[in-house]
Amino acid sequence: MSGAWRLVAMLIGLVVTVSPAFAELEKTLVKSDVLNKAPLGIAQSVSDGRLFVLLEGGEVRIFSADGEQQEQFTVDADVTSLEVSPDGQRLYLGKSKSKELQLVDLAYVQQLPVNNSAVKGAVNAPVTITIFSDFQCPYCARLLPTLEKVLETYPQQVRLVFKQFPLSMHKFAQPAAIATIAARNQGKFWPLHDQLFANFDGLSDAKIRELAKGVGLDMARYDKDVANPAVQQEIAADIQLGLQSGVRGTPAVFINGKALRDRSFDGFKQGIEAGLKKATK
Repeated sequence: MSGAWRLVAMLIGLVVTVSPAFAELEKTLVKSDVLNKAPLGIAQSVSDGRLFVLLEGGEVRIFSADGEQQEQFTVDADVTSLEVSPDGQRLYLGKSKSKELQLVDLAYVQQLPVNNSAVKGAVNAPVTITIFSDFQCPYCARLLPTLEKVLETYPQQVRLVFKQFPLSMHKFAQPAAIATIAARNQGKFWPLHDQLFANFDGLSDAKIRELAKGVGLDMARYDKDVANPAVQQEIAADIQLGLQSGVRGTPAVFINGKALRDRSFDGFKQGIEAGLKKATK
């Protein structure tokens, strides 16, 4: 075979080797829902995959990523288009006739009963800040000055409710939580709370007991309460409440049941002012 033919043969072999395989697209209908009205727009949040469907007449339905309907509400009947923010917390609604754009914030209001939790501030305040916290969490410790500033700024308008949410990664968070409930039974939750957070990075069983003694607790009664299974049950109830409310880490803050994501003083102020405004309506 001449050199030219060898080159042709090699090129043909190369083409055959690298030629892409043909693939067939497989289509599978996962689920089908019959809607009572024609859909005008569909949008999906990036964070959790929820689907937001706008129907004729201003009806909005929210579906989980696997197609289960979760919520349903109405907006203006002449809304014709819908988009959603990546976190699924804001809707952008368009009206083609009036050329109007509406921004609608969405927020779940959690039911967070106080029960036996420690409370600081005005007992009958119109705004309740509920915090799920862990005594070995550095972010929880850093939040304390902001919380104190909030209570100083709104002495009659705000109360703070503390919920236990010890994380499994923190060895002494659960013992510290137990200790504060024992201290609460003697009216000294907040003094021990403050001492534990001041020493959050150096906690041990011995250190927790030392701090409990330092705030003036009756240690015989303290030891009895620490050993009481009801105390652990109370902590477990707080954790369960937190999980049901979407808490996945600490600190988790709610203002009148609405999750607060901006935990700066300005973020608290905005949430509190909104709560006060709603309370006066």
